[in-house]
Amino acid sequence: MNKPVVNYDRTHDILYFVIREGDEHHFVETAEGIVVEFDESNQPIGIEISDASHVLFQAMERSDLALTYA
Repeated sequence: MNKPVVNYDRTHDILYFVIREGDEHHFVETAEGIVVEFDESNQPIGIEISDASHVLFQAMERSDLALTYA
């Protein structure tokens, strides 16, 4: 099994999680700006988050996670 890989495109603010290698057959937008890509066998191969800094910041605001700075 391949290890997941995380890529971030700072210029376009896109966060991409590579779950496994493969060719994209189709994708599903699970929430606004969050796309899960699937291979021909309907197995997930990647997750793309557009406007990532905004999406992740909002998720942290809604969670019980506290941000601490040293």
